[in-house]
Amino acid sequence: MKKLAFLFALLICTSVLFAQNSKVQSAINYSKPEYNQLDKAKEAIDLAVVHEKTMGTAKAWKVRGDVYQAIGQSRDEKFQTLCENPLGVSLESYIKAFKLDVKNRYKDDVTVKLQLLGIALINKGVDYFGTEEFDKALVSFENSLKIDSVVEPAKVDSAVIFNSAIAADRAGNYEKAILYYTLTTESGYEGAKVFGFIANIQKVNGDTVAYVETLQKGITRYPGDISIIFELINYYLDAQKSDQALEYIAKAIDKDPSNQTLYFARGAIYDKKGDLELAITAYEKAVEIDSVYFDAYYNLGAVYFNKGADMIKVANEIPANEQAKYDTAVKDAFNELEKALPSLEKAHQIQPTEKSTLLTLKEIYFKIRNNSDDYMAKYKEYNELIKTLPEE
Repeated sequence: MKKLAFLFALLICTSVLFAQNSKVQSAINYSKPEYNQLDKAKEAIDLAVVHEKTMGTAKAWKVRGDVYQAIGQSRDEKFQTLCENPLGVSLESYIKAFKLDVKNRYKDDVTVKLQLLGIALINKGVDYFGTEEFDKALVSFENSLKIDSVVEPAKVDSAVIFNSAIAADRAGNYEKAILYYTLTTESGYEGAKVFGFIANIQKVNGDTVAYVETLQKGITRYPGDISIIFELINYYLDAQKSDQALEYIAKAIDKDPSNQTLYFARGAIYDKKGDLELAITAYEKAVEIDSVYFDAYYNLGAVYFNKGADMIKVANEIPANEQAKYDTAVKDAFNELEKALPSLEKAHQIQPTEKSTLLTLKEIYFKIRNNSDDYMAKYKEYNELIKTLPEE
């Protein structure tokens, strides 16, 4: 009687196990292309992986991975709504199968499936990026990296890491963006510009100390790349830290000695600091490189004009009973104003209707008009020309 009871119990257990294994097999069959019943396949495998008899089997989880991957890659609209994140579910299933497969019965198959899924996830991430669903793109790229950590732990997929950083950045997930950008810098992928991306996030977040440190690290790592040097120069210019700006302008000139903008920036800083001779030298170098550089010509003329104007103010403070001293001071001031003319005339030639240049030329020629008939004629010419300009 006891034997009969035991056999009866064994029969029941076997039938239950068979029933659940049949769910796994049904899922396999339903998902075959000739049947293409992924909805029924999903229903069958979802039951199998929660039943105590099959929830711990590598086969059930492998099949679940297959079914959900098929759903994720299906072009059939009726299957696309079966699951919100089918590739993510497929990934979890394959990883679980990989871990449960202690006898390595499915290891090779699951490994290939995971690698194929990794490619599918990357492609999905690119699709999400194209539709500007950056948070979803990030999840797809991260899941691809998760596969690498399971299947090929030593692998470093720099392109996917960088794409994860870009997606996180665009999604406003700055913590992860910095994480993945930093990993990207470790491999050297995409070079110096990645330091610029990190620095930009830090600047947006108001962490100017970290911003400067990151740019300096980038310059140290890529001393030949001028783009991040420019970034740091612009920061120091905006922050009115002229000495630091001059330091990095010098570094940039070493890398790009024919860049007229660098000399113009150097001239503008020296001009502001009152180091007029150094400013003149820098502006002259800028126009030597670029013969139609309006701003450099205008600023070069403005240095002489401002210096002459200041000298006139000093002359006007000389007492009336010191006429000879006054006359000498005014003559020296007018000589300085004359030095401004070649640069300002060139600036006018480059931009004939630029009003500030015309007004400055008119003022200079008015002050020195009695020195020659040509100067008087020039004053009249510019005075009439200004009248023809539209009102601002």
